[in-house]
Amino acid sequence: MAFETFEHFSLAADLGVTVLDVSGRTLFASSVSAGTAAVLERLHGAFDCVEAERVALLYGCYQANRFGGRYIFLTPSGLVYCASPMTDEAGKLVSGALAGPFLMTDHEEYLDIDVFGRYALGDADAEAIRKGIHVIPVRTPAQTRAIGEQLFLCASYYAAAQTADSPKIPQITSAFPLLYSIEKEGELLAAISIGDIQNANALLNDILGQVLFHSGGNFEILRSRVVELTVLLSRAALKGGANIDAIFGLNYGFLKEIDALGSAEDLVLWLHRVTRRFAQHVFDYAGAKHGNVIYQAVSYIRRNYADKISLQDVADAVFLNPTYFSKIFREETGQTPGSYITGLRIEESKKLLKDLSVNIVDIPERIGFESQSYFTKVFKKLEDCTPGRFRQKFLESEKANA
Repeated sequence: MAFETFEHFSLAADLGVTVLDVSGRTLFASSVSAGTAAVLERLHGAFDCVEAERVALLYGCYQANRFGGRYIFLTPSGLVYCASPMTDEAGKLVSGALAGPFLMTDHEEYLDIDVFGRYALGDADAEAIRKGIHVIPVRTPAQTRAIGEQLFLCASYYAAAQTADSPKIPQITSAFPLLYSIEKEGELLAAISIGDIQNANALLNDILGQVLFHSGGNFEILRSRVVELTVLLSRAALKGGANIDAIFGLNYGFLKEIDALGSAEDLVLWLHRVTRRFAQHVFDYAGAKHGNVIYQAVSYIRRNYADKISLQDVADAVFLNPTYFSKIFREETGQTPGSYITGLRIEESKKLLKDLSVNIVDIPERIGFESQSYFTKVFKKLEDCTPGRFRQKFLESEKANA
């Protein structure tokens, strides 16, 4: 059978495996998947997230295609999946393999936090979910990484067994050479993650100019790059705090739209619209478990990052103890409060470094760093160059473009 490799992996891992096409239609479901079907149906129905879950799984396949063939993610119902993509020879996604669902916390914590802590369920749903949740397996972080690796190997083996015209699993290297500056891409993602629409559009213009110039008029190469950028932009929006359900919905709709675009001009206009929508969703925490707390914390940080604020200061601003606040901030944003503050300060410092009227020695104090040496150390760690070198590269770029 065509999907025998995935069935063997599923039985060995005692974990469901499914394969979806690009429309989200199920091409294959392993025999193990049947064991969780009833509780999943109950969960999705009680949470009213049937479509959101389907979109999340398909989105995970697109993310795996962009990020080296391996992607681990949470769905709106709080369940964990691993994804690996299968693409055609041009690098376009054809189908994706998913291993899951499973949990990375114990069943009781999942029920308390992700189920009963988020939803007011009827007695029948609550009882059925409580009794049925134990069929969802629990895996450690180390096991989860191993599942992702093994799924990738199975997908690679499956691809190798197909004919030349069948879907292929992408390697970590891209199907096309990189056509624009990695530094520019990083600046674009940083702009999206803080909701800076004006700067994001300017950076997008630079990137698209390079892509258009180097693609040699090959529309498929251009479209492939636009798909990659769309997935990156959505990931940056999530990192910045955008509501996960909203981003899943937007990205699924956008990736369906792109196939209908027929010209480079259409792609450029479309991508600017996508960029604006993703940036607008940054810090929209309407669906987060601790949405109001996170929104207030982020607002406080953005108002006070230039001061010497501490974890205690931010926790006090939202009336929580520092340990608990740090825990929920990391759960909702994927980073610690300290990392978020540092990242915001570095992004602001890059704006000041591009303003030649600002002396470099004055920048640390203006963005909340205690000393020039510590600022330089952190900047070099995050940007892979010193502040002085960053300004020099900016000047060289400005001269080259003059």
